[in-house]
Amino acid sequence: MIFKKKLFALFLFTLLFLTGCAMISKEEASRRAEAGQLTNVQFYVPSESQNNITIIDIVESQPIGTIDTGEKPTNLVFDSTMRNAYVANQNSGTVGVINTQTLEQEKEIEVGPLPHGLALSQDNQTLYVSTVGDQFVDVINTNEQQVKEKIDLGAEAKSNYLTLSGEKLFVTDHENARVYVIDTTNNEVIHTIDTGDVPRVVRTNEDGSKLYVAASQANQLEVYDTESFEQISIISTNGNATDVVVTEDESLAVVTEMENNQVEMIDLKTNEVIATLPDLKGAKHISFNRKQTKAYVTISGTNQVAVIDMEAKEVTETIKVGDSPHGIEIKAMPGIGGSC
Repeated sequence: MIFKKKLFALFLFTLLFLTGCAMISKEEASRRAEAGQLTNVQFYVPSESQNNITIIDIVESQPIGTIDTGEKPTNLVFDSTMRNAYVANQNSGTVGVINTQTLEQEKEIEVGPLPHGLALSQDNQTLYVSTVGDQFVDVINTNEQQVKEKIDLGAEAKSNYLTLSGEKLFVTDHENARVYVIDTTNNEVIHTIDTGDVPRVVRTNEDGSKLYVAASQANQLEVYDTESFEQISIISTNGNATDVVVTEDESLAVVTEMENNQVEMIDLKTNEVIATLPDLKGAKHISFNRKQTKAYVTISGTNQVAVIDMEAKEVTETIKVGDSPHGIEIKAMPGIGGSC
């Protein structure tokens, strides 16, 4: 019996050593096993012009399928099981519910005019939708699949992108140079942050302590404290910042600049641009692979996604997708295809 226990311990140690993976619970292992094909690591890329989503297999670095959507799909988000995705169909005025197993849009939920940004609560029960055409954020009950509430941002507000961190929802107003802070326990605006002109994508760091705002017309990346809402720093860019991703250790930021057709890499210790990647027509949205060794950028003026090698700091390949790609989101079960 003692020999068997030692043998099992040796096997477990060897497995962890070779894979570099963390231990998981039986429940988590069961959930992953049930997911089956959902454990494949993929990117979903909405095409504004073709009204569909291209699915990219990350390992093969090529498209493997498409999903039909409503009109002009822009951004999407996955729930934590990766069995469902939600896509903003801007010209349809709907949010599409995607079944990632059947690869079909099963339902469209009517929302306010020109839905654009999406954020989903950790329990997958509440979906927040920014609608560019009015002053509200729509709140969808995902079980009932309908809008249950509208959060009023104030007269003449124009919401654009949003991100959820804990019980705070941050929403950019691209026309009024603001970020609204919403307390999701009562869905009320509790603070307004004044930003540089035309704030676009907003993201938080890994622990949710910092807020990164891509202030487009101000040509800068702005950093705020998510508790005090005080500005921590302003980082100058050489173009109109559109989107940003930050490495887990916060050593590097990668910023897309749509109007300038380029991507810049910023050292967050010195706040200086250390690399510029030109000739990326309409570089719009960006996402890391799980290991953060590569960044994938939608080149909205083409039908391509550019792949950036983070170490070499250069574009190493492009992947064909639908025309006018907009958002890009990774589909991978927790701990699979990147943490290992």
